[in-house]
Amino acid sequence: MDRLLDQIDHLNEKVGESVKWVILILTLAIVYDVILRYLFNAPTVWAFDIGYMLGGSFFVLGMGYTLLRDKHVRVDVFSANFSKKKKAIVEIILGLLLFFPSYGLLFYQLIPHVYTSWMEQEKSLESFWRPPIYPFKTALLIGVALLILQGFSGFVKNLRIVLKGNDS
Repeated sequence: MDRLLDQIDHLNEKVGESVKWVILILTLAIVYDVILRYLFNAPTVWAFDIGYMLGGSFFVLGMGYTLLRDKHVRVDVFSANFSKKKKAIVEIILGLLLFFPSYGLLFYQLIPHVYTSWMEQEKSLESFWRPPIYPFKTALLIGVALLILQGFSGFVKNLRIVLKGNDS
């Protein structure tokens, strides 16, 4: 089990380190479009589509990494003074009640949409450029899968804390 958890953590670490470069590409694309738009009065037809696809991909592919690093936004007014064991119990309960059902359902619902998108070679309807949208939808599915895997890793680690009885 330790090896599996280490592999999940390592996978999300590598994806998180890799996906940060998407922001550089996105920034360069936006700067390029702004220069063309305002200096040469020749805006690009692809900037909007590239913006939401790269930005969205960065966001979803980084969710597992963010969970690995415990950097998700949370309101810890109540749990700030909890022991490690009590925090683990809360994480387990919330994981079972909220995290796994909601992201499991999202993952389940995304599968047919991504499949259909690939089968139809779906194109974006947001602009007249109409770029393919199925790679972006695939990134959404992969991002949710990585988040669920990282949630599983955290769940098992919290379960170990509770079962070991360490209350530090």
